[in-house]
Amino acid sequence: MNHKRLRGAVKPLGSLSSQIYERIWHSIITGELPPGTRLVEMDIAAQMGTSQGPVRDALQRLERDGLVQRHARSATFVTSISTDEMYELFSIRSAIEAFAIRRTVQRIDGSQCAELQALVEAMRAAAQNDDMSALVNYDLEFHRLICEWSGNIALTQAWNPLYSQIQRFVAQTHKHYFSDLMEIADTHQPIVDVLVAKDIDRAEEIIKQHIMLIWSRIDTEGKTT
Repeated sequence: MNHKRLRGAVKPLGSLSSQIYERIWHSIITGELPPGTRLVEMDIAAQMGTSQGPVRDALQRLERDGLVQRHARSATFVTSISTDEMYELFSIRSAIEAFAIRRTVQRIDGSQCAELQALVEAMRAAAQNDDMSALVNYDLEFHRLICEWSGNIALTQAWNPLYSQIQRFVAQTHKHYFSDLMEIADTHQPIVDVLVAKDIDRAEEIIKQHIMLIWSRIDTEGKTT
């Protein structure tokens, strides 16, 4: 694995493949295992004190997430994704969530709005602690719920495959474009406010602006550097 080790042994809780998946997934998302890193089933199994079967299952799940790719029978590598490809994924995400929020704003109730507000507060606490990993987890859970509460299963099924690629991008790039992590958390407050107000058109406009905000910053920096 390019001399990179996954920390810690597998704990005897849950399925082995799930634990291995979570360990490798986290290492890829945070950049500990960068694109191009070669993952060898035998090496991972030895590091984690298990057989190769659960490792193979974990790598297959990561392949479905788009985080690894098998180039040959025994060679698996962490994937890379270009800025242009990532922009396309965000554009797809924007379309999905814009459609979802128009439905959600008509269906959402007070307790669900309170749940989203609690996630905003959790993001703020994570930002205060400079915990980017936790902030991103709360961030994407916030957006996943908006899709889920639309009541349209197809929207959630379309959004879920984007999750890991988006999470990796956000975790590894947003600190560069948002000097204050609190700003990332605060950009979610207008979404909650418009859901509470049940303003359909404004909700769609705000979610699109929110999702594509990072690209306006990337473009601006590119033009000034």
